[in-house]
Amino acid sequence: MLDKSFNLAGISAPIKYNDFANNNFEDLQQVINNEDFEFIVKTGGFAPDGGFLNLYKNSNGLRLYYYKKDNTVVVFAYGEFQPGRYMLYLEGVWAINAA
Repeated sequence: MLDKSFNLAGISAPIKYNDFANNNFEDLQQVINNEDFEFIVKTGGFAPDGGFLNLYKNSNGLRLYYYKKDNTVVVFAYGEFQPGRYMLYLEGVWAINAA
């Protein structure tokens, strides 16, 4: 996983695990404006888990991460779903207003 990369239409460079693994979705609020963040949350169907950290998760309960390149935000869900088994989902790609 750490050595792999993949291409997405509309993104100029291949995306690697390290490009999004350190970018928790909650931190995206500090990177883009609140209106764009709320739009991504609403259209992505994301919800905080209700814990004291208010971590956003996808419908399978996996943590959300983001990758931002220029005015494009890509959201991934990643995590362990069984001991030793991990899943990675592309949750969506959004074009945002220039900040």
